[in-house]
Amino acid sequence: MNIKELKKQIINKNPVELLIGSFIFFYFFSFLFFSLGWFQFQWVALPYSWDDFIAKPWTILTYSFFHARFIALLFNSVLLFYFGSIFLSFFDEKKFLKIYFSGVIAGGLAFLLSYKLFPGFYVQKGPLLGASAGIMAVMTYIAIKYPSYPLKIRFIGNFKILHILIFFLAFNLLQIPLGNPGGYFAHLGGLGAGLIWFYVEKIFNRKRKRKATVFEENTGNNYKLNRILEKINSSGYDSLTDEEKEFLFRQGK
Repeated sequence: MNIKELKKQIINKNPVELLIGSFIFFYFFSFLFFSLGWFQFQWVALPYSWDDFIAKPWTILTYSFFHARFIALLFNSVLLFYFGSIFLSFFDEKKFLKIYFSGVIAGGLAFLLSYKLFPGFYVQKGPLLGASAGIMAVMTYIAIKYPSYPLKIRFIGNFKILHILIFFLAFNLLQIPLGNPGGYFAHLGGLGAGLIWFYVEKIFNRKRKRKATVFEENTGNNYKLNRILEKINSSGYDSLTDEEKEFLFRQGK
């Protein structure tokens, strides 16, 4: 396979596949170069200190591409594959990327704020790595949008997608008091981003519908008024029906 064919195959991948591929690539890249002394996770991980974050602002995004443990890589890849595929069956790739990366950013900010606001929860301090916050945003949006969407989990049973979201929310809330909850706060930040996307869209869609209704009403009224005025011009006011006279009177007000 030449470079041109490889480039074509990469371009044809959807964002879910590209993200999972990037997780796997960066996982093996980071550990190989770390073992050679050519890479440090602190270059890409999101630090818990605001001062360190200001010095390395790119980490609000880069932290989501790297995983410190293989089990985290595997778990996030499986979750992203399932929920990302469901998302893309309803919506386009552009919307997926917007919601996913807004979840990454919101999760990172929630992580930073948690150290500032709830220092008593932390037994140890450390940076943040992993894509969970972005995945939580996608999962939350699709679960709120289509709460009854069925999911079959092998060896366990059938669930609605909303039940899965509730389970993840409860699990994260229960884990916070047990120490080192930075990742769980990040998950909640991603969940919040998904909720905000859903409700902001809902508000804008209502406004658009109202505007469309008003426009249609105004268009219909203008057409009717013009027709009545043409009738007056050609046949006189007395030729109007009672309904047309009443309509003309209301428009005059």
